Amino acid sequence: MQIADFERFMSDSDNKLRGKSDSEKVKIFISWCNKNNIEEVLLRLSSEEKGGWAKNCTLDFTTSRIIVSKKSAITKFADLGFVAGLAPYPYLLTMKNADPTKIRKQANYSPEELAKRENFAFQILFSEIEELIFRKGIETTVTNMFGRAIVSNFLTIKTAGKTYDFRLPVNKDGNYEQIRFWLGVVLPFNMTCY
Repeated sequence: MQIADFERFMSDSDNKLRGKSDSEKVKIFISWCNKNNIEEVLLRLSSEEKGGWAKNCTLDFTTSRIIVSKKSAITKFADLGFVAGLAPYPYLLTMKNADPTKIRKQANYSPEELAKRENFAFQILFSEIEELIFRKGIETTVTNMFGRAIVSNFLTIKTAGKTYDFRLPVNKDGNYEQIRFWLGVVLPFNMTCY
């Protein structure tokens, strides 16, 4: 999405957005994107596995699919991510004074650009997903140098042919309630949570 598209959305939807909650605004945005055949990145989550670089990736949730990209060594430690997991344009909807010119280019890749990057791994179309399970998890046997338990949440996506398991670190993605809330807003189907 370009700034002009977002400004058109704001102009088209100004009356609909007034007095709405942040989640309602994002749902209105998703509906507008779908109506106008615009695929947009809505949410980015970081997935990391201990002891293996191959399973460290980003999950970009768009209006129609999940784009999975492998993290480079630099990205693992200096992950740009998104504020509260939300992509730039949905995040702007939660702000009182939304200024799309302040979006950094490196944080605003289109779904097409993400799918063409060399670190692109695979994609999962929403239409292929049979079940999405999000669960809270705590590893109490491992602690960091400050003596706290390292907390991760877990996302399992089942399609007809495959099951994908992702570990979502709380330090990068937010707590369980935040992730659950925003996944519930952006997904066009119900997920199982526990």
